[in-house]
Amino acid sequence: MYNISGEVLMKENHNEKNTISREKKHSNIYEQEELESTNPEDFMDLNIPGIKNEKKEIEKSKVIDEISQSKGDEIMSKKTVKKKRRKLNKKVVSIILLVIAVPMLAISIYEMVVYSVESNKTKKIIDDFSKNTEVKEYESDDAQIIESDEKPDTPYWNFIKMNLIDVDFTNLKKTNSDTVGWITVGGTNVNYPIVQTTDNDFYLTHAFDKSKNSAGWVFMDFRNDKNNYGNNTIIYAHNRKDKTMFGTLKQLLTNDWYNTVDNRVIKMSSENYNTLWQIYSVYTLETTNDYIQTVFTSNEDYQRFLDLVKGRSYRDFNTSVTTNDKTLTLSTCHGSTKKLVVHAKLIKIENKQ
Repeated sequence: MYNISGEVLMKENHNEKNTISREKKHSNIYEQEELESTNPEDFMDLNIPGIKNEKKEIEKSKVIDEISQSKGDEIMSKKTVKKKRRKLNKKVVSIILLVIAVPMLAISIYEMVVYSVESNKTKKIIDDFSKNTEVKEYESDDAQIIESDEKPDTPYWNFIKMNLIDVDFTNLKKTNSDTVGWITVGGTNVNYPIVQTTDNDFYLTHAFDKSKNSAGWVFMDFRNDKNNYGNNTIIYAHNRKDKTMFGTLKQLLTNDWYNTVDNRVIKMSSENYNTLWQIYSVYTLETTNDYIQTVFTSNEDYQRFLDLVKGRSYRDFNTSVTTNDKTLTLSTCHGSTKKLVVHAKLIKIENKQ
């Protein structure tokens, strides 16, 4: 048996402790090197509360940023699309308006040119027959006064003293064989020959010389007898802006015209008669045909007509109308849907034969 002394044992113990200390030191150094060489993100998977929460916050922040960016891009994209659509819509609307406006402008210009050309033609025709036609006013002792029960203070008694007009139709009938008379209306420019044909359409679009013209002419209803005035003789013409035809008939609606009492008469001349008519009704109304009735079945029927048209009058002309009276009706357009209508009764007539 070897006898190991205490000194030897102490030395061995000391060496053993040193060896263990060195190994532990080396082990710590190794672990530190491993830790330093490891990517910090690798520790995110470690089950360490602080690191795990930090990772979640980072990922959440990234997701929120991505969502915000995505929504921002989406909003910007929608705004851009809307803006482009608005621009496109404006362009489309502009193009549509242009497409509509150009033809309308062209039509308007064309109509203005046509109107001007036809107005000039009409005025030339008027000038021509005015130079070659004498419209003579005269006082007649042979004229028949149509009896009336008018009161003494009414205008009728002054009107029956007025002169008649007489026209020689020789030259007029050479130009147009449809000529049946001449008409003047007090206080207006109406001073024209009257024509009549087999319908009420032709002279809406033809002038006195029968040329095509939208100004038309002054014409008698084809149902009337040009040689014998019936209960309701009707004369038509266009309401022209250039004041030709019945273009000045609307003056009968004004105070100035009404207050000049001597305006309230119509004078006509035909191949057979010279006549004077007293206006008893002036009005406008929506287009209808109840005032252009020419045949009446009885006196009662005719009186209903007289009461109807007299009751519509815009003014009180201080005159009476009975079934003994013959009516002259003037009709023209008033705006796009209405008619301007004038009614007068025969108060004086002279036979030219």
